[in-house]
Amino acid sequence: MLAATLGVSAVFRGAAALLVAWAVVFVLCARDAPTRGRPQSLAGMFAVFTRTRLSWILASFYFLTFGGFVAFSIYLPSLLRDEFGLQPADAGFRTAGFVVLATLVRPLGGWLSDRIGGARVLSAVFLGVTPFAVLLGWPSMLPFSVGALGCAALLGLGNGAVFKLVPQYFAEETATVTGLVGAMGGLGGFFPPLVLGFFRDHTGVIWPGFVLLALASLALWRVNHQVLLPRQEALELSLPAELARTADRFRAGAWATLWTGLLVAAIVVGSRNLENFDPALVVYTFAVVFAAWGVVYHYNVWILKPPTRVYWQRGWELYRRAGLMRGTWRVLGVAGTHLAAQTFIRRRSTLRWWMHQLIFWGCLLAVLITFPLVFGWISFGSRPDDQMTYVTYLFGFPAASFRIRTLVSWLLFHGLDISACLVLGGIGLSLWRRMRDPGARALQAFGMDFLPVILLFAICITGLALTVSQEWLRGEFYSFLAILHAVTVIAALVYLPFGKFFHIFQRPAQLGVKLYERAGQEGESARCARCGEGFASRMHIDDLKEVLPQVGFRYQMPGPTGYWQELCPACKRKSLAVTQMRLKENSRG
Repeated sequence: MLAATLGVSAVFRGAAALLVAWAVVFVLCARDAPTRGRPQSLAGMFAVFTRTRLSWILASFYFLTFGGFVAFSIYLPSLLRDEFGLQPADAGFRTAGFVVLATLVRPLGGWLSDRIGGARVLSAVFLGVTPFAVLLGWPSMLPFSVGALGCAALLGLGNGAVFKLVPQYFAEETATVTGLVGAMGGLGGFFPPLVLGFFRDHTGVIWPGFVLLALASLALWRVNHQVLLPRQEALELSLPAELARTADRFRAGAWATLWTGLLVAAIVVGSRNLENFDPALVVYTFAVVFAAWGVVYHYNVWILKPPTRVYWQRGWELYRRAGLMRGTWRVLGVAGTHLAAQTFIRRRSTLRWWMHQLIFWGCLLAVLITFPLVFGWISFGSRPDDQMTYVTYLFGFPAASFRIRTLVSWLLFHGLDISACLVLGGIGLSLWRRMRDPGARALQAFGMDFLPVILLFAICITGLALTVSQEWLRGEFYSFLAILHAVTVIAALVYLPFGKFFHIFQRPAQLGVKLYERAGQEGESARCARCGEGFASRMHIDDLKEVLPQVGFRYQMPGPTGYWQELCPACKRKSLAVTQMRLKENSRG
């Protein structure tokens, strides 16, 4: 851009002047360190590279993060000109945006690493680069821009995170390892253009190079997950509870931002660069994006609590231990009974079971219809040669067709009305129970019990009113009802991450709990340290002894028993009674 405006020679002269000025500033202001360590021999410096593989792992991380940044900075102008036909000034301006974004977020990567750990930042970086790299292979400017900007932000975060980890793990060899890491990063800057050029010369396309970038990022995510994350988790166990909670909040915010960014990218790509996106639904889209950030944040905070984390980790461990086929079959069986059929509710009350089933399936039907429409993933259009036939497009591809004024078309066009009627039936049963059941009346609260019902009722009634206005009132009050309906839906979406609706997202985690219970029943039984009777699963007692200190409860006991959890409930009651009697006798002298 500067070359097109000022001339190539003027750009080089300006760069030379800046370098001379900066050299003068360095000579005048730079100072040597007041103390110097004893210099190592060359063999001693390079011994760290053969002694531990961690230095090479960090170098490979920087090879991708900094190398990707350098490669984009060098190759992006040519890529934009060749692939999208941009003018040199426009290509340079877009490249400058990439460089500025990656540079500005690099300190943010270091700041986040100080608070949640560099390994956790890199976990989000490598996982996030994978889909954004795939977007770079999309032959359209908007998805390519989303992928480039997403990679810029993530690569910048990764640069700061790597240099947080170098002094953390190599306090005595920081300079040596930094040299290796920096060298690999510089080498990585020249590797991607060669790969892209190879694919262009031999295949005529460059998208395989971006797929290779996605696979490399996914491989580094796996390495980080296996090597550095366990060290980070072990370090966090020694942190004070307040610092651990602060780190959990920052970590949850980082994951929420990442997944929300991926959702936005999916909306852009799935709607064919917003071609199939309905502008009338944009307010719903922003509300869903906001709700998605809140839900992911809340879910991460919840899943990081020590008791929940144990169930989460054990659930995945038990699934992998059972094997892919057997584990999947078990999960599907539990999902059928506890998520779809909800048989555990039926054992409590048939009325409550019908209430939950109507609300569950009504809301699920509404979500399956509304969200793809709001995101532009599903759209409808009439056939050019037959105006009475509608074509359903999924992600821009024709998926099905149907005749209008038929039962199929009526069910499709009134799917939201059907879901509203199901939910209203569930709401009626809910109010009937809450008004007549003494137990429910004693425990119910407005914020947790009545507000969700009111929001669902308002959404259903205003949605049905839109259909009534369109079908029987010739569109009277339709604009007002549409605004009112939008307000109710947005209010429910805003309430989603914070209120009772959040248990919708917690419920699938129950699958892991059921696997945990089944494994406990099938595994070794814990025997009481006093009476020798079995009273729980050994896995459960061991997990209790691990989790309770993390939440501030310590139940160590003197003597061979060691832990209060090693006693059965009957022996615990006896111990309490004996202790109370002993205290009573001691108080009397």
